Order: sequence, then C-alpha cells, then structure tokens
Amino acid sequence: MTSRLTLVALFLATSLIAQDRYTPIGKLPLGDQLLSLPSSQIPAQGTWEVRFSHRFNQSLSDGGFSDQVHSFFGLDSNADVVFGVSKTIRRDLEISIARSNTNDTFEGALKYVVLQQAPAVPLTLTFRGGADWRSERNLGDRTSFFAQVIASHKFGNKVEVFALPTYATKAGRAVGIDGSIALFDHAFNVPVAIAFMIKRPLAVVAEIIPPNRDLPARVNADFGWSLGLKRAIGGHWFEILLTNNQSTMVDQYVTTTFQGAPLDSGDLRLGFNIERRFGRRR
Repeated sequence: MTSRLTLVALFLATSLIAQDRYTPIGKLPLGDQLLSLPSSQIPAQGTWEVRFSHRFNQSLSDGGFSDQVHSFFGLDSNADVVFGVSKTIRRDLEISIARSNTNDTFEGALKYVVLQQAPAVPLTLTFRGGADWRSERNLGDRTSFFAQVIASHKFGNKVEVFALPTYATKAGRAVGIDGSIALFDHAFNVPVAIAFMIKRPLAVVAEIIPPNRDLPARVNADFGWSLGLKRAIGGHWFEILLTNNQSTMVDQYVTTTFQGAPLDSGDLRLGFNIERRFGRRR
C-alpha cells in the first residue's frame, strides 16, 4: 500500500512539474503596441483598448536653432495622427480598427496568439493580418492586404526582443499620371525591436526597419528607426519617442518610405502614443 501511494505521489509531482514547464512566463508591461510596431501581446479576454498616436511633421534637423525655437522644436507643426480601438474577443484573439489622417487610411486587423513563451517554449508567436483602405480623394490602388508574424523572446525579467516578418500588397506611395498610386505591388520586410525594462513599469524601446531591398534604384532610402520611453500606469501606457519615420500603418512602414519620400536616418521627429485599456487586466 505504501509503495502504491509513493508511486501516485511521484506521478502527480512529475505531472505538476511538466505542467509548470508549459505555463506561460510573466510578460513585460509593454501593452498591445511597441512604438509604431505591434507587440506579440494581447490583453485579457473581454478587454477594450483605445490608442492615440501622434507624429509631428517637422524634423528637429530642419533649419537652425532660431527656426526650431520659432516652431517650438516641431511641436507647432502639423502631425500624422492615428486613432484606434481594439477588443480581445477570445483569450488568444483580438480584433482592431484604426484610422490615420495620412491618406485618410483605415486599417482593420486580427491578431492571434499561437504560442506563449514558457520554460519549455522558447518564444511567443503571434499572427496578425488585415487590410488598409485609403479613402482620400484622387488616389489609385486604395486597398492593401497584409500579414505579419510577430516572434518575441524574453530574457530574464528585463529584456525582450522582437522580429516581425511582414508582407503587404499595394504598399507605399508614388506619384503617377492620374495621381498617387502604390509604389509596390508586393512588399516584404523584417522590422525588429528590443525593449529594456529600466524599472517596472518604465521601459526603453527601440525599433529598426531595414531599408526595403526591392525599392527602385532611384530611391535611396535609409533604415527606419524609433527610440522611446514607455511608462505603464494602471490601465494606461504613455510613450514619448524620437524617430525618423512618420509611418504608423503597415502599408507605410514596410517600404521604408513615407508618401513616396525615402527615409533619412538623420531626421529627428518627435512623437507620442497613449493607450488605455477598459475591462479586465492581466
């Protein structure tokens, strides 16, 4: 009898240990969005999230010091603005819609978490796909479709790295005879990002978008970059960032151009994001 109880106890202990190896590890408090790129996370089921993104148009590298003072270091300039809302309809599935004033673009997307990092699972893997529709007048190639894989790995309690292989149709903008048309029929790129937790809940986040290798020879684009601070407070995320890239939608940043103009790594533009969650938190 004693030996049977011992075997049962060993079996239960082994099962619990095996289960722990597949229990997802704790996440860094990064929210649904990094800076311009999506994260591999989604909120708890039933949670709503509202997002506001703002990218000032004037570069801090334009003009002299007096010009910058006159424009209050770009804060008086116009801006590219995005409003977005999302809801987690299942514990592993989120639906979202956003609207940008750049080309009056609407973006709808689904985000599905396939794997979550655990002691026996090396990464978090999320799929994201959807469409962009540009509603501004006098545009051609109004609709883009996109698909992304968001892979991330957390190192310890402070660092997480991300890679986002991204494909989009009818991406970018070029000026044609009949107005603005797509620069690419098919575009592919692999943005990367890293987040470092200075102290919970304050993190520094960096994003890099490599120059798209399929750009026409006449377009000499630099890489896109963003560097920002992210602070989580309750159900809010506040982000202040410096970037050379005004792009906020997939059909924009995948090409490393913006409105047909190639990115310049020396541009310095200010921006910020605000995210707010309603409902359950985790």
